[in-house]
Amino acid sequence: MSDKNLDKLNVERGLISKLIETRDIETITTLDIDTRFFTGEHRRVFSYITKFVLENGEVPTPRVVKKNFPNYIIERYYNDDRGEKIYGTAEPLDYWCSEIRRKLKHNTLAEMIEKAGETLGEFDTEEAYKQIKKAISYVDSEVEITKSVDITDSTDKRKEVYEKKKLNHGIVGLETGIIPLDRILRGLPDETLTMIIATTGVGKTFMQVLIGAYLALEGYKVQHFITEMSDGLMRDRYEMMLYSMTVGHISYKQFKEGKLPFKQEKSYYEFLDEILPDITPVILTPAKGVLAMRADIEKEKPDLVMIDGVYLMQDDQGAKDDWLRVAHITRDLKTASKDLHLPFLGNTQASQATSKKTGPGLDSIMYTQAIGQDCDNIIALWRDEVMYNEKEMGVKVLKQREGEQGQFIMTWDFDTMTFKPIYSVDQDGNSNPEEDEDAEDALLD
Repeated sequence: MSDKNLDKLNVERGLISKLIETRDIETITTLDIDTRFFTGEHRRVFSYITKFVLENGEVPTPRVVKKNFPNYIIERYYNDDRGEKIYGTAEPLDYWCSEIRRKLKHNTLAEMIEKAGETLGEFDTEEAYKQIKKAISYVDSEVEITKSVDITDSTDKRKEVYEKKKLNHGIVGLETGIIPLDRILRGLPDETLTMIIATTGVGKTFMQVLIGAYLALEGYKVQHFITEMSDGLMRDRYEMMLYSMTVGHISYKQFKEGKLPFKQEKSYYEFLDEILPDITPVILTPAKGVLAMRADIEKEKPDLVMIDGVYLMQDDQGAKDDWLRVAHITRDLKTASKDLHLPFLGNTQASQATSKKTGPGLDSIMYTQAIGQDCDNIIALWRDEVMYNEKEMGVKVLKQREGEQGQFIMTWDFDTMTFKPIYSVDQDGNSNPEEDEDAEDALLD
């Protein structure tokens, strides 16, 4: 339907008139209709109605609206049931909510396409592309209706979910293979955004590779989006991690330098020929904006999405300031994880002023605190000088939607490609070796 025809319907007036007739504010809030869908006098009237509801608990009558907006026209129609002409419309409220959403979608896209057309006329293709992406991103995040769930429905399915929890000791999402982390997070459930934070060079990407390699061996398809790192370097990391998990110890340094001992070189070639082809694929994809990412995910259909360097991605909405750009990206990633029903695992930078002894806190996240707000889980990594020498890594969960937190220490040894938990740490900084032996044994099994 063209915008011209929508104007003839007087969509904004129709919705307000039907709302005044039905006084059904619940439908308006459920369908997420607010002032962004209205313009001019219609916006002022709708704002007044919502304010009136907040103060009085109900929608104002036509008389009250007329008193405050004497020149505003409220639609009237002949009601067959009542046998009289009343304020309102013959169409239901749901219809007007759908039409006003479609009108905003149409106008947003039409306006941006017009601008993009002008930009293309100036042969600025990249800028036109950004303008179109910005419009689509706005429509996806602000205009498209969100889905509701009836918690009383599908009771049999809920029983299956609980039985799965019971069988898996409370773990409901994909397991990372790192026992203490899975105990805290309960795995990586669908529709969640988890972020790993650390200062430069600590090991954010290798932690993702460790988790991705484990899941690939478990038969899950992983799609890993990369920003500044080359796909060749990322592939090297995955190959070495998978080799260590399936064959045995190997030196990452010797591999990088092309100095593997003869027998190990032969073993590596055998791994490439005989083992690697049978492992569930890990897909490496360049990370651009979230819109392009969604298209790639729809194509590959992975079980887990990982993003290396969230803060380096493009903002589809085109924000200039870094804090707003990153805030848009994390919000769009969270929306994508929900829409696609997948777990997302990203990483981002912690401030260089972060304490090396205690590691990052939530206030250490660079660019914007929106990252901490949008994510379901925040995992921090740290290594001080002693830990570097001892080949250890500190891991702590700073945020978890269910409220659980915790920290533990891992072996982090690139000479043998060994990465496993060795002991947990309580809130007072005391280690718990008895629990950690169990965790280590479980990992080795």
